[in-house]
Amino acid sequence: MDVSYKKDIHHNYLVIPKISDSKDEAYCVCMLEANSIDSIIGPEPRTIDNKVLYYYDITAKQSIDTIYVKNTINYEQLKRLFTSMADLIGQTYEYLLNENDLILEPEHIYIELASCRANICYLPGYNIDIGKQMAKLIEYLMNKVEYNDKEAVLYVYNLYAACREEGFSFNNLLSVIRESKGDKAKAPIVEARINKQIPVMMEKIYDERESYYYPVRTYIFSGASIVGAIMILAISINLKILHTSIGNRINYGKLMALIFILFILVGYLMKYIWNKNNRLTKIISKHEYIDPRIDDPRVDDSKIKYKIKAQTENNPEQSMAVSVKDFQINKSKDTNQSEDLSESTVLLNAKPSSFCCCFEPEDQDTYDIIQISDFPFLIGKQGSNVDYYLGKDVVSRYHVKVTKEEERYFITDLNTTNGTTLNDKLLPCYQRHEIVNEDKMAIAGIKYTFHIR
Repeated sequence: MDVSYKKDIHHNYLVIPKISDSKDEAYCVCMLEANSIDSIIGPEPRTIDNKVLYYYDITAKQSIDTIYVKNTINYEQLKRLFTSMADLIGQTYEYLLNENDLILEPEHIYIELASCRANICYLPGYNIDIGKQMAKLIEYLMNKVEYNDKEAVLYVYNLYAACREEGFSFNNLLSVIRESKGDKAKAPIVEARINKQIPVMMEKIYDERESYYYPVRTYIFSGASIVGAIMILAISINLKILHTSIGNRINYGKLMALIFILFILVGYLMKYIWNKNNRLTKIISKHEYIDPRIDDPRVDDSKIKYKIKAQTENNPEQSMAVSVKDFQINKSKDTNQSEDLSESTVLLNAKPSSFCCCFEPEDQDTYDIIQISDFPFLIGKQGSNVDYYLGKDVVSRYHVKVTKEEERYFITDLNTTNGTTLNDKLLPCYQRHEIVNEDKMAIAGIKYTFHIR
């Protein structure tokens, strides 16, 4: 899906091109413009260069993909998210809207940070089966669940099982979504599942790498150079240019001299043809499946017996059976380790022993150096949910994300109110930009210089 982001003085927008022209689409747009439906971000049509674009106001909202990039989700958060989504889908029926036009991708489900309410974009003509979208979203959230929260594990497992069972019914899924912890009718089912093995979805890790390659003409020119050299050698022999003055036999001195000259000539041409500047670049997308508990310090690594890697053509529904007791962690150890985790997550301006890059403030009397040691690295004022706490009113809860790809560094503005600038250029939200050594960056007007160690 082709998306972009725009920012004006007071608002941030997600921008998606109009998909098609139809009466149903026109009705949906008119219905959403005439009615304010809770939790649905309606499209605002704008025509630019004879092209209709839908603008979605995402001001003061943050995608769940950003919120849970490093954090886990508990039962109450899961229940609140899916219950609000179930209510929202019910409203689409009430207003005769197509529920398949809701976008349930994690990067486009937005949470209002003030009220913690989920908001979903409605794209007329999107028309992707809501059941499949919901199953994909549940798969994503299974990898984000707090494994020590038994209720959360069972709840998301029940949702996943409802999506995968034969004769899938969306109404059955909605009933599972709305079931509560105290529902006695559901208690036997949940209790029975406690002694069963709960599947843990392999965490799907996406990776995009920039790869260099030579165009086809490079290989054609290389072959032509070699063939040309062979032809010159053959013609010289055929015309007896390499023969002795009598002409009855080849002069091997001349032959070796010609071969040497052709070798030098072909070598020079190859150096020019295979010059690095002639290379093109392409983005290679791949993903792998790993056990999400492998990197979790709260889980005993001795219980993890494998790692699964899969390319895009493999079955994405691979799963692993793990008993509930594998999720249970010794309480005393969990308390100490959770404290360690919080300390490693929120630097609170502490100075780690090692770091690979940093942001050095211009005003060093007021602000500390932001030392970056792991990626992705989040900066903001959302307390324990970010890696560096910058407690200023002008700073957003989730303000900046720093990522690393091979030896390159990138910075992304996270839909902030007061913006982020790179070398005096205002960055659009959710679009990463490469940052190099000595670049100037400002977080809501607080100026820093980027240094690579």
